[in-house]
Order: sequence, then C-alpha cells, then structure tokens
Amino acid sequence: MAGRIVRLDEARRRRLKRNRMSTPARVIAVTSGKGGVGKTHTSVNLGLALTQQGKRVLLLDADLGLANINIMLGFEPAATLREVLTKEASIEDVIVSHDLGFDIIPSGSGFPELSNLSEEERALLVEALDELGSNYDYMIVDTGAGIGSNVMYFCTAAEEIFVVVDCEPTSRTDAYALIKVLTNNHGVKNFSIIANRTPRGGDGKTTYGQLAAACDRFLNVSLKYLGSISDDSAVSEAVVAQRPFLELYPSTRASLDITKIAKKVLESEGRRNPSGGMQFFFKALLENH
Repeated sequence: MAGRIVRLDEARRRRLKRNRMSTPARVIAVTSGKGGVGKTHTSVNLGLALTQQGKRVLLLDADLGLANINIMLGFEPAATLREVLTKEASIEDVIVSHDLGFDIIPSGSGFPELSNLSEEERALLVEALDELGSNYDYMIVDTGAGIGSNVMYFCTAAEEIFVVVDCEPTSRTDAYALIKVLTNNHGVKNFSIIANRTPRGGDGKTTYGQLAAACDRFLNVSLKYLGSISDDSAVSEAVVAQRPFLELYPSTRASLDITKIAKKVLESEGRRNPSGGMQFFFKALLENH
C-alpha cells in the first residue's frame, strides 16, 4: 500500500520562509550513467535510512520531465517543480511530507520542456530552493540518468556525487562516460560509487574495481567505494507495493546494505568541504551554467 503524503501545514510553510541558512544541509546528487540501475531506489531508501538515524531529509526529484519518486512512492502530487518554474506555485506549495518522516519536492512527468532548463528557469529554481533555509540536514538530489544538461547542472552544483552502477558492462561503460564528462567538461574530481544489485556472495568491489581501473588509466579523478546493495527479491516486492524496501523488509540483505551505506555517509560528516552544503549548491547552480 502506498504511503500517506501530506502537504505542509501553514505553520511549517511559515518556518520554511522564515528560516535562513545557519548550518547548511549536505547536498548529495545520486546519479547514474544509464537508466534502470536502481538510482531512484537508492535515493529514496538512502533518504529513509538517514531519516531513521535522526536526520532531517529532503528528497529532490531532479529527473525533470521524467519524474520517478512520486511513482515509486505511489502518490500524485498536487503541484511539482513545473508549477514553481511557471510561477503557478511556491516551493512551499510543492513540498510534501511522507509518513516515514522525510520531505519530497516532486517533479513533473511527461513535460519535455523541463529536460533542458533555460538560464532564467535555473535562476528561478535557485531562488525557490534558497527559501528552504536550514530546515534539513541532507538534501538528496535524484538526478536523471546519462549526460544531459540537467544531469550536469545538478551534479556540478552538489557537494558530493554518488554514482550508482550494477554489474552489467553497459552500466560501467556509461558510468565511465558520465564521470569523464563531469571531469573533462566541468572539473569534477571526486566521486563515490555504489554498486547495486550485487549477486549473492559478492560485495560489489569487483564492479567498483573495474570502473576504478578505467578511470585511473584515462582520467585524473578520485573514486571512493561507498558500498554495495545486494540483489534482493524484496526490492521488487517493494516496488509493487510502492514503498521503500527498507520500510517493508528492514532485515533483508538490501536493507542492511543501505543502512550500512547511510552510516558510512554519517561517519564522513566531519570531513565535509567547509564551502559545501546548500549555500554552495545554490551558488553553483547559478555560476556553473
């Protein structure tokens, strides 16, 4: 059964407008070189895992024009980023709260004009997001797949980039292409890798090692192995139920894996870039493009 989604009450809307930056949220872009590798599942379940660790989490569906988070969680948003960009709604009108404790900014689906934002639209988006202030500890940006302009836009602005790959050769090849473009065209040098759908008995390090070897040979980048998520039937069952697998099956292998990844993310908080966070995100969104 899909989760209960509610729009923010008036008190929370006022707080969102009033609060300004004090402690910047940690902005993480979750991306992939190709579709179908479980990027959005990773984003949603990582967000839930961080919520379960007591963190305030905002999920931003940045797959503009092909929104996935609302489909995965089984709700139809009353308003999306499309309405923010057309000035029909404020960002406070768009944010919804999931009953599991995290908030979501949904995107529009089936609107090809969102796939390539204009400079004016990007500036409007930055202004809208800036109003969120210090209400969150983490903003997880679920980007589109591939090397399109919006993917580059959000990845280059984020404090950290998590690249999701699986064991398929095409996944590694496309992940390498994504990293190459971000490095050569946008100067991004640091990436964290999550190996998804790891076969039973594996730990994802083989997939990571193959990708790292290609990057070491041809690119001047730093790759970090963040962890793996097991190939688990519980994930497919959760997809049908339109709920996070971490909620429905907290003891299954995939859930234990995403919890380990979340704890690893938390452990690295002390090594954050002091110029990162939401302030950096907003500034970079304007300056990098």
